[in-house]
Amino acid sequence: MDFKNISEYYDFMYVNEEAYQKEVDGVFALADKYAPGAKTLLDIACGTGAQAKYFSERFDVTGIDISREMLEIAKSKVPNAEFEIADMTNFDLSRKFDIIVNLYGSIGFAPSFEHLCSSLKCVYDHLDDDGLFILTPWSTKEEIKDGLVAKSKKEGRSGYCRMETVKRIADDKVQVEMHHLVAKDLDVKYHKAVSTVTLFSEAEYVSALKKAGFIIKERLTPEQFRMGAFVCIKG
Repeated sequence: MDFKNISEYYDFMYVNEEAYQKEVDGVFALADKYAPGAKTLLDIACGTGAQAKYFSERFDVTGIDISREMLEIAKSKVPNAEFEIADMTNFDLSRKFDIIVNLYGSIGFAPSFEHLCSSLKCVYDHLDDDGLFILTPWSTKEEIKDGLVAKSKKEGRSGYCRMETVKRIADDKVQVEMHHLVAKDLDVKYHKAVSTVTLFSEAEYVSALKKAGFIIKERLTPEQFRMGAFVCIKG
């Protein structure tokens, strides 16, 4: 993924504030249910801090991401949070958190089942004994469908046209090809990016979570939580 270029217009193109607020409200409700005394939250693959902005209204937030450019935007957006560059499949922050979230399907960038297991083991090691972990899969092998995204938006002298294809290229891989026309103050630029996302089956997610030591308390559908979610506590 070409995060350096995409970071410049990510919020404008991808962030729906209403959807993000609803998602965070869902996390708050799960926190009330499973970790009512929670004070700290780790946001894995936090991107530009779109969720962290809302999380920081209630928790002391730390965000990690692999992209320096995305984190610079997050820092400017949420100055009261802490952000660090880290790979979600292998990180050590030397502290624990009451709540850890990995949202918006970011786990799909784990390149293999072994990397998925490594990521979940890192989460387990960073979660307090009474903590809560929420994971949203990108999709699953059972549910994935090829598709096309076509959207556009205009605000004053800025706007974008977005065309993206989603194609399954192997049992466990999806290719996402992005074509973006982005206008800022009448200056139009074209960006293309091709990324590969890993698909895991429902059984593989369950197996990896249990292998890491988690107990799955709920499996939420996309209607209940954006992209669906595994709601877990420590075993």
